[in-house]
Amino acid sequence: MPCTYESKGKYEFFEHIDEYINYESLSEQNGIRNSSDVNCIFRDYDNVKNNHMLSGMCQKFINLVNFLFKEETRFNYNKDHIIDYLNYWFNYKLNEIDDDNICKKDFFQALRFQNLLNSNLPKLRSGIYDIEAEEFQRMNTLYNLYDNFNKLNKKIKENNPKEEEYMTYAKNCIKEYQKFNESCTGDGEKFCKILSNFKIKYEAIDLCKYTFEEKMRKKLPSLESDPNKAAEVCEASVIDTDVPSPQDKSVYSESDEGSFDIDTQSITIGSVATVGMSIIFVMLYKFTSIGQFLRSQMNKNERVWENLDEEMNPFSHANEYEHFNSENKMYGIAYNS
Repeated sequence: MPCTYESKGKYEFFEHIDEYINYESLSEQNGIRNSSDVNCIFRDYDNVKNNHMLSGMCQKFINLVNFLFKEETRFNYNKDHIIDYLNYWFNYKLNEIDDDNICKKDFFQALRFQNLLNSNLPKLRSGIYDIEAEEFQRMNTLYNLYDNFNKLNKKIKENNPKEEEYMTYAKNCIKEYQKFNESCTGDGEKFCKILSNFKIKYEAIDLCKYTFEEKMRKKLPSLESDPNKAAEVCEASVIDTDVPSPQDKSVYSESDEGSFDIDTQSITIGSVATVGMSIIFVMLYKFTSIGQFLRSQMNKNERVWENLDEEMNPFSHANEYEHFNSENKMYGIAYNS
């Protein structure tokens, strides 16, 4: 029985696709815990191509569903958008395995029937369907745009990123954008609106404000430009001045050396001035009237001290005399006895 394909134009979930992609990576990294209530064995699909991949795809899908429907999940929660994203992811993964022999709606019913204990799967009951080919191709374009956009964002925020790597993601964005941009003649279609929103996000990145060590800064190429054309170099006026360039650093070092020279000169001048004043004072003292005046004052001071000594000497002589008499008395007493 052939599959029934539908075109519902549900592109709104791409407004938060960058958040969903993060959870997608998380679900693939963590895998699925061994649990008796998870059954991903599909014997009715043994005839499809790459049927050995179905079990792994089923486990990742259940894991992703559980991640996105957790109440504590922190992002712009919208149940309808989550369901539409999961439907796209489900279609994409099954098309990778076998795009001819697996009807997505039927396979989901089988998966859900084998995992009745999972309380989140019933929420997708009416949301999983086979997406019509042209609409699916447009969704792939939007997904690839945002996937490369996220990788570009992460790469330019690394320490000293390689130009050939982040420019590769930028050129991939250009190629995907140009696939359908020409067909968007107005803003009426939901797809064209999402494409226009992507352009706003892309053009908001200003590579000229980033500092890449030992690299000439280049502009992010326009989405309308030739992806094979070399990127333009940033103009000097728009280069961010928050981080000093090598030329700035040399200016800073020269100013530091200049301040050191000024300090050294100040110390040298002070030392020379002190020595010079000492020499001048000695010359004035020895060979000028100022020196004679100072010497006369010093002589007067010496005579004052000498007079004081003479005034003090009689007292010292009297003490010596008394001491001499006392000794004679002692001798006299001893002799008479």
